Amino acid sequence: MIELEHVSKRFTLDDKTVTAVDDVSLKIFDGEIFGIIGFSGAGKSTLVRCINLLERPDVGNVKINNIEFTSLKPKDLYNARKKIGMIFQQFNLMPSRTVFQNVAYPLKGMSKDAISKKVRELLNLVEIGDKENAYPSELSGGQKQRVAIARALANEPDILLCDEATSALDPQTTYSILKLLKELNKKLSLTIVVITHEMEVVKTICTRAAVMDAGRIVETGDVFNIFSRPQHQMTKNFVRSTSHLSKLDDLMRENSPMVELKPGEMLVKLTYGQLDVSEPLISIAARQFNIDLNIVLADVEIVAGALIGGTVLILSGEAAKIHEAVNYFKSKGVRVDVIKSEIEDAIYKEEEVYAETEVRL
Repeated sequence: MIELEHVSKRFTLDDKTVTAVDDVSLKIFDGEIFGIIGFSGAGKSTLVRCINLLERPDVGNVKINNIEFTSLKPKDLYNARKKIGMIFQQFNLMPSRTVFQNVAYPLKGMSKDAISKKVRELLNLVEIGDKENAYPSELSGGQKQRVAIARALANEPDILLCDEATSALDPQTTYSILKLLKELNKKLSLTIVVITHEMEVVKTICTRAAVMDAGRIVETGDVFNIFSRPQHQMTKNFVRSTSHLSKLDDLMRENSPMVELKPGEMLVKLTYGQLDVSEPLISIAARQFNIDLNIVLADVEIVAGALIGGTVLILSGEAAKIHEAVNYFKSKGVRVDVIKSEIEDAIYKEEEVYAETEVRL
């Protein structure tokens, strides 16, 4: 287990003190993939470097498997760090050395045969066994990151720290690297800490996550709960920034024809945030209540094995049937926000949720 207790780190630049990490306490459990997410400048990279003491905290304790790292002597810290691998955004490969030589670098002291065997095992593990004689300049970004991962695994670490490891990669390559990390987590029982500003990375690979803002942890929890029910305003803003549903604000302010209603119509937003929502609710509602449902916006995906996100719909039909459909959605654990209504006998009042600062997916 990784335990951070009241960790703070400050830097002085041009006679100005900047607090990069501010009183952070955090627990990361063995074998999990834990995400630390935040906008640029939130303190994420400094925090992860405090875990292996590449940055020594000004105050606070860092414990890994009940060993207090901040009290270790230099030689003991050097040995303890061997069990913590780290990969970076820019790969940090040595350009004058081959792939084989880059991966072999941490294995000094072993016999030549043992090094050869180990390096080839690692290259096969990250699926680039045919690239051992290539130089970094001859590799794609994804291949370079695989070399970096292999090198980080050379000392058979218990923990792998990933500092923006996919930020320099295209989406397809990012997905392949995340898939590899997930496989390594299972095969090697690795604890993986992912530092990122990309919500998609957290949704794809992490089981739990912490949100950072101005050096502090503002929210921690299961990834599903963070995305479906964000508590802190910073988290809400982060989730909102990645959702296509945020376009609803603009459509409403601009009086777009897309959200114009005819008499007898209602504009609603459905928000999915329950682990057990898996039925085709929209098609069922259309058939069961004999109404038309026109999808204006949608942003729905699978996070932690469950449906999450939302849909903006225009409901058309008999007023009573529309109300029944709304109650049906609610009975299935779906949040329903009535954005606008042109139903004369509307039971529901319009809720100007598009103008709220708190907007969920």
